[in-house]
Amino acid sequence: MFLYGVIDMNMIEHVVKTYYRKEDLPELNDVNFFHYSSSFDWYSNSSAYTPFMIVAFDEKKPIAAVFAFIVRRNSFLRGSIFKRCFVSQQPSFFDESYPKTDLFNLLIKHIVHEVKNKVFLIRYDTINSTTFGYKGFRENRFYSTKWINIKNSLQKKRKIWEQLSTSRKNQVNKAIRKGVKIDEFNSEDNLPEIYKLIETTKNKKISHRFPPYQYFENFYRYYILNGKGKILLTRYQNKIIGGAILGFEDKKTVYCLYYWGKSKRYKNLFPTIFTLYSAMHLAEDKGFEFFDFMDVGYINKNTGRPRFLLQFGGKQSATRRWYRYNWGLFNFLANKFHD
Repeated sequence: MFLYGVIDMNMIEHVVKTYYRKEDLPELNDVNFFHYSSSFDWYSNSSAYTPFMIVAFDEKKPIAAVFAFIVRRNSFLRGSIFKRCFVSQQPSFFDESYPKTDLFNLLIKHIVHEVKNKVFLIRYDTINSTTFGYKGFRENRFYSTKWINIKNSLQKKRKIWEQLSTSRKNQVNKAIRKGVKIDEFNSEDNLPEIYKLIETTKNKKISHRFPPYQYFENFYRYYILNGKGKILLTRYQNKIIGGAILGFEDKKTVYCLYYWGKSKRYKNLFPTIFTLYSAMHLAEDKGFEFFDFMDVGYINKNTGRPRFLLQFGGKQSATRRWYRYNWGLFNFLANKFHD
């Protein structure tokens, strides 16, 4: 645990601490899926990741927290140039009476201080707003690129099926007629087989670079077995042709962490489309409010993933992805270029 300074903000002293072990954390409520204390379990026991959490206190009371992790990009070379720090989503705020903007400025300053000599790049994404945190990012010399977030509302009078485009409905119906089915994965014994299948899927539509096996295993043990997520598998004649990994935030939001499909070999079965519709239908049945695909591409990009996902009836919103190089000249030039 590392204590870094005391800040006077609105005449109240806020202490900020950095934790590298879950067992050292104070008791924290689960507020934001990407900043649960169980995130340490998710990223543990892997040489690729170094997780940490920064917590702001009012005296001894935790009032905000942000989880981040350092990724080593090369298995053999260990210098800071081969490491990146990633953060996703707005922090967890445990008391709404405190000003979120000021707390975020405090947290982002401490992230920069914590990793300035440890990583080459800091990336903060999926903020879901173009304005949230702007002051804190700019004061700490981050630059931004404009992105699109796509989210489906599950609370509309129109059901998910009714929100699909006509072509999507036809494709789902065709997959059903041909015998395509969805299963919930629930056997740890088959984890290595499923992981290898996902990793080697040709022409895959995986929404992000797929992580190492330990990350996958940890998600099953600490999230799925605790009701915080699911792995869905799409099958045809007992063969797995697609799937999705979902994270649950209370009863509010389902996050689509990864999805994939053998869309080349089983093109006429539309495995990716059937998988995503089935995942949204499951979320709707379980009473969630939103199905969030998160950041899906550059703003104003009307092809590729944004266009594909919008045909499921969701709405796009503008967001930003923020970056900071810890090499002064690199960061200076990047800020000049993106201003």
